This record gives sequence, structure tokens and C-alpha cells, in this order.
Amino acid sequence: MQNKMIELQNVSKTFKDGTIALNQVSLTVCKGEVCVLIGPSGSGKSTLLRTLNLLEIPTIGEVIFEGVNLLDKNIDVNLHRQKMGMVFQGFHLFPHLTVLDNLMVAPLSIKKWDKELTKIKALEMLEKVGLLEKKSSYPNQLSGGQKQRIAIARALCMEPDIMLFDEPTSALDPELIGEVLQVMRVLAKTGMTMVVVTHEMGFAKEFGDKIVVMDEGKIIEEGTSDEVFNHPKNARTLEFLRRVIDKI
Repeated sequence: MQNKMIELQNVSKTFKDGTIALNQVSLTVCKGEVCVLIGPSGSGKSTLLRTLNLLEIPTIGEVIFEGVNLLDKNIDVNLHRQKMGMVFQGFHLFPHLTVLDNLMVAPLSIKKWDKELTKIKALEMLEKVGLLEKKSSYPNQLSGGQKQRIAIARALCMEPDIMLFDEPTSALDPELIGEVLQVMRVLAKTGMTMVVVTHEMGFAKEFGDKIVVMDEGKIIEEGTSDEVFNHPKNARTLEFLRRVIDKI
């Protein structure tokens, strides 16, 4: 893998109550790579993900995105955030807007795109996530899985260089998880750069180019899917995997 897209250098994050969420974390994600963060709850995965677009500001360290240090005071972080699509556990859709309007809001207001071209792009993204027929529906008329697919389509409308997923299936009923993972699989196959925090080990194993295992705010293991799942080196990685999958 070449072309570093995003890089954390010795990043630590300590919250006001003294909790050390990240402890000297360094990570590189290259263009076209699917990087999957796994590990027990409370290990720092979501905090790490949120430092990539400075939703969490590191206490120390550097965040380099496409060659730019996002912590440089002279940098307009919002301009760079426009290149980062973010999908949360919750869907954050505007309840008073139709699905189509939800997708069009950011490109129109932030990027100042032409309305007709924005509509064409939004419809294209709805088709990509298999929900074109829901364009005139409102969020309260959708299932949780449909809402999350709409949230992914909305992020894609901004034509991001990288997609960040923070446990996108954790709020869904089990029968709805598959439809969201399928959209993510398609994205992975098209070469979208992705960083994914997930408990879905099947997705991680199948589509993760790089698996990053976290525990107590540190990266304890990093490698290919085969290396981490089939030949883990760290005892805590092995313990975690034994807890979440029957056999490794």
C-alpha cells in the first residue's frame, strides 16, 4: 500500500476527569485501504476514530491528513473535514426533511453546488445503497437499517476521500445488520479508503486490509486479516478473539 492518506503520530487523549483514552498511538492509513479497529469496549477505538477528523482534539501528538497537519492553527479544519465522510452509531438524519433533501443539505449549504447537479448526485447515491424508492420518504418511515444506509449515502454525497465508520451496526436489530454491511462491502470493493470501528468480526476478517487491535488506549497488535485472526502474537488479542468468535 502506498500513498499515506491519514497518519496519527504519537497521539494521546486525556479527558478532563483524568481518563486516558489514547496512550501514544501511531497509525497510518493508506489510500484505498480498509482499516478495521477492533478490541474490547472502552479500549479507545471510537476515540481514535474521532481524532482522525478532530471531533476529539488530541492532548498531544499530530494528525496528518493528505500531507496537512490538522492541528496546525493556520489550517481551516472544516475544509479538510469535507473530504471525510463520517457515519455514527446514531443516524443523525433531519426528521423534518425527506430522504432526498437530507442528502442534498450539505452539498448545497457547504459546497454550494448547483441544485440540479446535487439532486442527480443524491439520487445516484440512493441507488448505490439500494434505496432510490425511498427518496420521498421521511426518516420516521424507515427501518434502522434503511436509516443507516441513508446516512452512508448522505456522507458519500460529499464525495469524500475517506469514510469513517463508528460502529455503524451497533444500534441495529440483528436482522438489519446485514443490509448495512453489504453497502460497506460494496464500498470496500470499489476502493474507498475506510476506517471502521466494529464488533462485526466477519466483516473485519473478510474486508479488512489492516486489522488494528486496541486495548486500554493502545494499539496492541496490527497486521493483515490473516495475521491477526489466524496467527495473533499478543496474548490479549488471542483472549479477545476467543471471547468474540468461536474459533480462530
